[in-house]
Amino acid sequence: MNTKFRLGILINPVAGIGGPAGLKGSDAPETQRIATERGVESKVHERVCEVLTLLKGQSGQIELLLPSAQMGESALPNKHAFSFSVVYMSPNTTTSNDTVLAAKALCERGLDLLLFAGGDGTARDVFSAIGASQLTLGIPAGVKMHSGVFAVTPRAVASVVSSLLSARLVSASLHEVRDIDEAAFAKGQVKTRFFGEMLVPDDQLLVQQVKCSGLSDDALMLEELAAYIAELTEDDSLWILGSGGTLKTIKTQVGLTSPTLLGVDLWYQGECVASDAHEAQVYEWLERCPNAKLVLSVIGGQGIVLGRGNQQISPRVINSVGIDNLMLVSTQKKLHALEGRPLMVDSGCPELDARLSGYHRILCGYEDVVLYRIGLPIEGAEMIEGERV
Repeated sequence: MNTKFRLGILINPVAGIGGPAGLKGSDAPETQRIATERGVESKVHERVCEVLTLLKGQSGQIELLLPSAQMGESALPNKHAFSFSVVYMSPNTTTSNDTVLAAKALCERGLDLLLFAGGDGTARDVFSAIGASQLTLGIPAGVKMHSGVFAVTPRAVASVVSSLLSARLVSASLHEVRDIDEAAFAKGQVKTRFFGEMLVPDDQLLVQQVKCSGLSDDALMLEELAAYIAELTEDDSLWILGSGGTLKTIKTQVGLTSPTLLGVDLWYQGECVASDAHEAQVYEWLERCPNAKLVLSVIGGQGIVLGRGNQQISPRVINSVGIDNLMLVSTQKKLHALEGRPLMVDSGCPELDARLSGYHRILCGYEDVVLYRIGLPIEGAEMIEGERV
């Protein structure tokens, strides 16, 4: 009788490749070619490898089931560290249909938990294959992650798995799978669609919430916030203005005539010098203008400020700007809606995420600043054993 924890791993090999390239998603046929031309490679295998490396101390309790090559086996940090079986032979070039077939093959073997690495498109494919019966958790690796089935970071994924292995109490609940029309998304139109629900090991500190928008009565505070930022941008700094509805309002107030809702825009000495910039463009401008400010907003409902829809803001961009020149903006209503949960960052660099943790000044209106904490998801795993639910 097999008493090991049967853990399935499924990877979308091109997940997230469109983010640093400023392409909004990774599903379009031309995305891989354009991203390669811009010097971008997917970091999905690194994210899965991070999860497995963190679980090496409990590898004796785990039996891995995974596809071959780039859809699973290639992410193993050490093939001798885990007992594993290959259950699906992945082709050199994969499609969403391979995700569906691999998910079915894995679940037919009987899993305790399926981990998949990708974004909303991958979640949608996995859901179409297995429905709501299989306990599943997403490793965040895509460009857009509106669904509530992802852990906040790879480290958080490892924490949830570790809790299950240690027989700590972890609840399971249904979370929404959502995806958007990438063609509309690239034009600045967010059209999300509900596709169903998957069963997810649920920890409110470690599993992200479904993305939601701010309420309409935030409008007055948002106007004040935008006016204040507009005054600040009159200096000689390069202003890197992130994505989202809050930032679009600020961009309009600053003076951008065609601000992008879902992209990163650069403002320098009274003009927009780059619209919808990809990561390499942002870094190139930083090399020209080392005196820079970076403005990021809080995602309503999730409380995530970095690593969701703004992957153009890479670790090297943040290191070049400097944490002291990072400006976080939000309305107070969005912060109140978090009910005390900390803000989260998922830069893809654990060392940078650790440096960003702690209390930060959040600009909420005209010279209206509150202190709010950026936390590390692993903090949720450091609670006294038996108290986590």
